[in-house]
Parts: sequence; structure tokens; C-alpha cells
Amino acid sequence: MKKYLILDFGKVLFYPTTGHWFITPLLLEKVNRKKINQEQLQQAMEKYNPILSRKITTEEEEYKMFYEFYENIFNEIEYPIGESNIHEIAYDITYHDEKYRMYDKVKEELEILSKKYTLLLLSDNWPCAIRILKNAKLYDYFEKIYISSVYGVQKKEKVFFDYPIQDYKIKESEAIFVDDNQELLDIAVQKGLEVRLMNREKEEVDSKYKMINNLFEIE
Repeated sequence: MKKYLILDFGKVLFYPTTGHWFITPLLLEKVNRKKINQEQLQQAMEKYNPILSRKITTEEEEYKMFYEFYENIFNEIEYPIGESNIHEIAYDITYHDEKYRMYDKVKEELEILSKKYTLLLLSDNWPCAIRILKNAKLYDYFEKIYISSVYGVQKKEKVFFDYPIQDYKIKESEAIFVDDNQELLDIAVQKGLEVRLMNREKEEVDSKYKMINNLFEIE
């Protein structure tokens, strides 16, 4: 019998407004995209991505983390954006909810599913996610929220899955894990969880896992 639903945040509940998690609307206002080599930008983001994997528990720490992230990136691609603009971009991605948009009917989905299952959130994310969930009126649907930066581990490290499993003494096949990343579903299966691949955008995807386009389809 299924008792628990463990949900991801990104591409399950919310998506990035611009289509890219680290390119916010404000960042697009601050830079001239014609003067940036997109390949170099992507390479710089990958190079400094480890900065975003640090253990942080407050939004102030998150803001400082993102400042360092963007400072390194713009220095790497030699784009003269200026210190004040980097501060604004770091502040924006930390404190402004507009960087994300919630999928249609998410609140309705959680309202119904929370009456049948214990809902848990397991997300590679930062402290701002808590505020965003509260502002979107979604926070209270979850029994517990696990944010990777708070625990200092990410889902790819496998041990992150152990926290909800151990906290709730989840037995094999008692929980369904929903994520948009098939490699993370592989790990979840190893941990004894049933899984669903979320495909909100209804893209053409080959998968060995059952695919859903919304949370109602879990049923």
C-alpha cells in the first residue's frame, strides 16, 4: 500500500521563468546577450557550479553564495558587468520569487493528494525554496521538506534519499518518488522507492519508467 509521495521541486512544482534556473529575468536586463558567447557562458556555469553545492541554511548565506557564483562567471567570460549589478543579480535570485513560476493546478493537485498520502519534498535547492513554497501557499501540504543545501548533500549522492526513508521508516514500495531526472529515479529505485518520471512539458522522451504529465496521473 502506498503511503507516501516524495516530490521534487523543479519541473514538478515550479519551472524557471526564463527557461534556465540561473538566468533570471533581472540578469537578462543587466547583460547584452549579443556580447556574450553562449558556449563560454555555459562552460563557466559548469565550472563554478560546485559553489552552489555548499552547505547553507539561511538566505543570507545563499545571497553570498550566488554573488560568488556570478562574480566568478562574469570574470571568467570577461564580461564587464560591474560589482553593483552582480549584487543585484545575486539578491534577485535569492529574494525574488519571480524567478520561478508554478505549474497550473499544482495547488489543486497537492490539495487532493495530501488527503490520501503523506507528502514529502526532496529537492536539490536552497533556503529560498522554503519562502517560495510558503508564498505560493504550498508549504503546509508537506509533512516535511528536505532541502539539499541544509543537509549538505544532493540527491545524486544517494544518501540524501535516506533522510525521509529513515525519518518515516518507509518500507519498500510504500512510497512513490516523482522527479524529472531519470538518473535520480535510478537511485530512488535502488532505495526501494516506486518512481514516476514527470514530464510537464509533454516532451518526447524515451524512458523505462512510467511517465506522467501532472500529479493527478500518479493515481
